[in-house]
Order: sequence, then C-alpha cells, then structure tokens
Amino acid sequence: MASYMILTPPGGRADDERARFVADSFSWGAFLFPALWLLARRRWLFGIAVAVLQILLISASTMSGGLLPALLLHLALALLVALEGPMFIVRRLIARDWTLHAIVPARDLETAEEIYFANVPSTDRTAVVRPVVDWPRQTATNSGPGLGLFEPYGER
Repeated sequence: MASYMILTPPGGRADDERARFVADSFSWGAFLFPALWLLARRRWLFGIAVAVLQILLISASTMSGGLLPALLLHLALALLVALEGPMFIVRRLIARDWTLHAIVPARDLETAEEIYFANVPSTDRTAVVRPVVDWPRQTATNSGPGLGLFEPYGER
C-alpha cells in the first residue's frame, strides 16, 4: 500500500481538480532508467549528474577488477533514485508554492482520490484547507548551515 501526497496549486482550493497525487513508493521506471526518469520529470541537474555517474561507472567496469564495485555503485544509485525520486517531485512543487494538503494511504490512485475528495469540506468550497505540513523555507532566521537543528521551536 502506498501513501499518496496531495498537493494543490498556488491559491487553489482543497477540491481543485488540478491537484497532484504523488505516490510515495518505489518507482520501477526510476530504478531501471534513473537518468532518463529524472530528465523526463524535468529534474535537469539531477538527471545530468546521474547520467554522468552512470557513464563513469560503465567506463570503470571495463577496468580489471572494477566490474563488481561499479555494479554495486550503479545498483545503489538506481535504488536512491527509485526510492527518493517521488520526493524530488514533491519538493519541486512545494518550492513553486504548491500546498501539501494531505497524505492518504491507499492501494491505488483511484482509491486515494475517493478518500481525499470525500474528506474535503463540501460546505465552503472557497475555503483553502490548512496544509498538513509546512516545509521549512529559506528565511532570514533559517539561513545558516545548521539546517534548523539548533533553533528553538516553541520550547520554553
């Protein structure tokens, strides 16, 4: 069972038909073709970096004794893209001011849509539902290299 993250466009209502449902699960396409999968999702920098790494790993596998390490590194790279690829998409949307409204566990996309739209308030369709998670953004107080690890978050 996958978890679907539901994001709505900037200024959109909770029941917006343009809402994106992103499955937070393993992606076989990203595992088999990591660079192409990233490029198809318009993650240009990551896609080019993965393509260069794959080319380097192929050239390293032709050296004597380099086949097994190159194969293991390629497998690790493919697993990283397959497991974290959907989060690349979510982070890009959030950076473009999309709002994460809900995370719904469901078997498939149709079930996730049914669960989400059944729970959207139907009385006031113009109200924007408060987001579930407010991802940290770059601000004046959160600009250091500490990544917010040592900042107070409501402690006394």
